[in-house]
Amino acid sequence: MERVKRAIKKTFFAGLVVVVPIVITALALLWLFRVLDGFLSPLLYQMLGKEVAGLGFLTEIVLIFLVGLLATNVFGSRILRFFQDLLMRFPVVRNIYPTIRQIVEAFSPASNSSFKKVVLVEYPQKGIFSLGFLTNEVLVDPGSGNLRVYAVYIPTNNLYLGQVALFKVEEVMMTGLTVEEGLKMILSGGTSFPPSIKGQNSKLTP
Repeated sequence: MERVKRAIKKTFFAGLVVVVPIVITALALLWLFRVLDGFLSPLLYQMLGKEVAGLGFLTEIVLIFLVGLLATNVFGSRILRFFQDLLMRFPVVRNIYPTIRQIVEAFSPASNSSFKKVVLVEYPQKGIFSLGFLTNEVLVDPGSGNLRVYAVYIPTNNLYLGQVALFKVEEVMMTGLTVEEGLKMILSGGTSFPPSIKGQNSKLTP
């Protein structure tokens, strides 16, 4: 009887592990859809005289795409830069906007400032390995000649807050993991770590 109870319990929790993430994801996507759709829905309702579910969301997708087209040509980029400079003149906005922009750019594959590689570094002390994202290569002059170091972003609060540290090239271990895999491991609290990680050449390549 006890064996049957354990089997039932195990099966139930196995189903729970599958169902709960699906339900939460569906609810989150539904909430996000409603929020985004609600931005332009009132304006579209006044223009069309009727409410069309999803039209506001679709319009926003088209507008974002058009802004992207604008930002990828010389004339359009100048216009956007003008508006960005205008935003930077407002006291509160200039403290918030650059931070949000840098975070978004970090995840953009088209950005030069995006995460390049997933690495392991001994941080905050020797013997403790931290997962980080290699972001740049920097030349530092400590007085005895140029020293080539890597800039590594080390998340300390899930992903959105973290510490940027400079490490000597030989102190950075490339993992061979993709950025998406690294993000998944951090957001999962380390539960999605692979069974083993093999170090690779520390050469920085795009």
